[in-house]
Amino acid sequence: MTDPVWSSNPISPSISPRPRRLAVPAALALLFAAACAPPAEDAGTGPESAAEPAAGAEAEAAIPPFAAAVEAAHGAEAWRSHQAFAADTVLFYGGQQVFEGTITFTPDAARTRTERAADGAVLVFDGATAWVSPADAEWPMARFHALTWPYFAAAPFKLADPGSHLEALGERDLFGTPHEAARLTFDPGVGDSPDDWYVLYRDPATDRLAAMAYVVTYGRTLDEAEQEPHAIVYGEFVDVEGVQVPTVWQLHGWSEEQGVHGDPLGRLELSNPRFVEPGPETFSAPEGARDEGLPPAPTRARTP
Repeated sequence: MTDPVWSSNPISPSISPRPRRLAVPAALALLFAAACAPPAEDAGTGPESAAEPAAGAEAEAAIPPFAAAVEAAHGAEAWRSHQAFAADTVLFYGGQQVFEGTITFTPDAARTRTERAADGAVLVFDGATAWVSPADAEWPMARFHALTWPYFAAAPFKLADPGSHLEALGERDLFGTPHEAARLTFDPGVGDSPDDWYVLYRDPATDRLAAMAYVVTYGRTLDEAEQEPHAIVYGEFVDVEGVQVPTVWQLHGWSEEQGVHGDPLGRLELSNPRFVEPGPETFSAPEGARDEGLPPAPTRARTP
């Protein structure tokens, strides 16, 4: 197994420094990277804010058809009925294992906890601040990592968050099969990196979220990010108390012309996916932990 520290390269989470992408290629970092947010009360959407979903008939009416279909297929009602979700996680990139541990987060991905198996280090996002324990543990781009992977896992339930917008794109090909597609964007000021965007693919047979292309503007301009878009292809779904959870994510290259293409660049595996009841310490700063704070603009990542 490689060094437990992920890459600082905003494009890919790799062995050395970073959360959402890899130090290797940008794809990995992207995976552990599309999320970061302010306190739950102030959060917006996407991997960028922790706003609570609207409730009641008004909320249902406001959900775009694309998002409503995905939510229903994944079991949104069951998902939101729990206090937290957890899974043991292994991430491979560039032929190497770059992370192994357990990730726990609230259904809105606004509060997260990542426990690293290699050295026992803990990363907590309490809704406002990212905390690393022990204080001397190496964890580059900790806030970015704390929010990105939980956001990618919770994505089927985040498509109608406040401040987010879905634009229907019609059918897009995914491995030879037409899928309904939509582009997800965010209002200015939503989360840490509102310039991020996603292209979503809805499975024609199940309505589940089949794949998600994305760019990562963490640490770079939108123009730079759009030179290297990537995609996650979700697979091997399992039923967890009425919720459809993808337990294997393949990381690929992506372009407007070709869509998802090429051999997988990486792979994330979830095992023992489960709902849990968090204790008071689960999403609280560990004693003696260091405060990661927000990165200076323009290197901010978005929060759930």
